[in-house]
Amino acid sequence: TDGASNHITVSGSALVESIRSRLLPEQERDLIALIRSANDSASDVAVYRARAHGFLPKAPIKKANVLETLAPLWLARYPPRSEFADDMSQSRFTRSDSLSSLESSASLNEAIAATPVEVIQMVDLIDAIFRAGDVVSNWDAVWEKMHALKGDLLTLQVGSKVIAAVGMINSFRELHTNEELIDRWNILRDRIKSLASST
Repeated sequence: TDGASNHITVSGSALVESIRSRLLPEQERDLIALIRSANDSASDVAVYRARAHGFLPKAPIKKANVLETLAPLWLARYPPRSEFADDMSQSRFTRSDSLSSLESSASLNEAIAATPVEVIQMVDLIDAIFRAGDVVSNWDAVWEKMHALKGDLLTLQVGSKVIAAVGMINSFRELHTNEELIDRWNILRDRIKSLASST
C-alpha cells in the first residue's frame, strides 16, 4: 500500500486537551499548556483557549519580548495570592514566586526568534566542522547543529529564501560522502550568510 495512506493529521490543541483530561487535578494544577497558533482567526483562538490555558501568536516572538508575552499568560494561570486569597489558599504560588519562576524560564530565549548574528555564528560553528574534512565520522554532531540552525532560520521571516535553505538542510540526509556533503555545505553556507545579512 501507499505509505502516504498511513499518515494522519493530529490536532495539537486536541492532543493538549486529551493530555490535560488524563492528569490528576494536582498534576494539572502544576501545568501551563500554551498553543502556538497556526491561524490567529477568532474561531481558532476560541478553540485554543478552550483546550489549553492560552495561546501564543503565529508570528515569531522576539527575544526582547519573551517575558512580556508570557507574563500575562503565567499570571492568568497563577494569579497573585493577594487577589485570590480564598480560592488560592492551597496554591504554592505567590506573585513573586510566579515572576521569579517566569524569569528563570529565560532559557526559552535561546530557542525563540534567533537574530541574524546568531544564525551566522551557528553557520561558522558548523563550517569549522566541515573544514576539518571528515564530516561523515562526525555526522551526528553536524546534524544536531544543522537541525538547530534550521530552527533558527525559521524565525527570521524572510519567506521563500528561508524555505529554500531549510529544504537544502533536509537534503543533506540523502548525501553519503564527505565530498558531497562539503560541496553542498559550501553552497548552503554562502546562501545563509547572504540571507542573514539581508535581514
